[in-house]
Amino acid sequence: MKKILIYDDEERFKRRLEEGLSGLSVLKHEFAISSMSEQDFEEAMNSLRYRQMELRDHGGWTDEGNPLDDIAIFVIDYDLVLNKKDPFLTGETVAYMARCFSQCGLIVAVNQYRHDFDLTLRGHPDSFADLNITDRQLNNPNLWGETVEGFHPWYWPVLPSYQQGFEKRVRDVRENLDRPVCEVLGFSPESFNVLPRSVSEFLSTKKHPSEVTFRAFVLKSGNGLRAKDASKVDDEVLARVGAVRVSKWLERLVLPEQDILVDAPHLVFRYPSLLIEDATRIATWNTTAQKVECNALNRTILEAYRLQQDYWVSRPVWFWERVRESRDILEVKEPWKMSRPDWTFCEDASRFYEEGYREFVAATESPYSRRFVRYFDGIRYSPIVRLSMRVQ
Repeated sequence: MKKILIYDDEERFKRRLEEGLSGLSVLKHEFAISSMSEQDFEEAMNSLRYRQMELRDHGGWTDEGNPLDDIAIFVIDYDLVLNKKDPFLTGETVAYMARCFSQCGLIVAVNQYRHDFDLTLRGHPDSFADLNITDRQLNNPNLWGETVEGFHPWYWPVLPSYQQGFEKRVRDVRENLDRPVCEVLGFSPESFNVLPRSVSEFLSTKKHPSEVTFRAFVLKSGNGLRAKDASKVDDEVLARVGAVRVSKWLERLVLPEQDILVDAPHLVFRYPSLLIEDATRIATWNTTAQKVECNALNRTILEAYRLQQDYWVSRPVWFWERVRESRDILEVKEPWKMSRPDWTFCEDASRFYEEGYREFVAATESPYSRRFVRYFDGIRYSPIVRLSMRVQ
């Protein structure tokens, strides 16, 4: 079975996280869930530090294994102030060390940021965790693939499915370290070179965005390996760091724009004719909010515009610049026939609603920064000022 491993320096808190995940029926047949003792954690960290020193000296490490090497999903709390060996250690430091010096799969950071829903929609691309959430959302069934109504941020991945694509992403980078990122992902160089600065600067080296290779990104952008760790480095380390950091760039900076890559709910809102079933029913529209696979849209038209390496992102997406030029789409060919539904998509529920929603402005540079939330009681939204902003 695949392994989910949890660590926090407070035994009671760690036990609560473990019990919460162990209670999810959706995980029982695929994952073994456990937590690390303080001693096991210290041994793992010492091993990671030794690997770091070996990498700086020799470009790789020689030890036989680390407890994190065979972990599919590692859950780490941010506040580790009770750690006896290093009271200044944080979960973010652990995430960096685990990502760069182990073969760990996904990393989920808990409580680094105190809000449940990020109204910027951009998340925290600087964090080396694949996902940053609060502890009270860790056992939300929607995060693990069991769809239930209620709080369900659309920007969340389905973690088991996203984890399945992890090694595929690493393989892509391993085989293409010296090819441009845009080429490997299937973007046109022209589209890469006109990315908004707030999006492209994450990849930035001294070259144009379309010329940046995975190797250059990891070593020179400032968003891969730290400078001293980048002086000598094994290609396998480059592949794993490059895969994770570029994937997070796609998730947290590219996808929120919705005019570079566009996902199904936002696409169908612009072009309702792409629905293959009754567009007068809100239930039909809600079938588009599928993160693993979406069978609600016209594949005959859209397949040529889809991001083919779909394991790089957490949901099916299409290249917007190509879709909007397709004369096979009714609203493109005859824009005067454009119609809008009586409902809108709520980013915090992953569903369309006809009423009872609130508008907010996402921190994007695209024309699609106007978004909506259901606004659930008891959920912490931040920055709250975005609920009072309006698109100019």
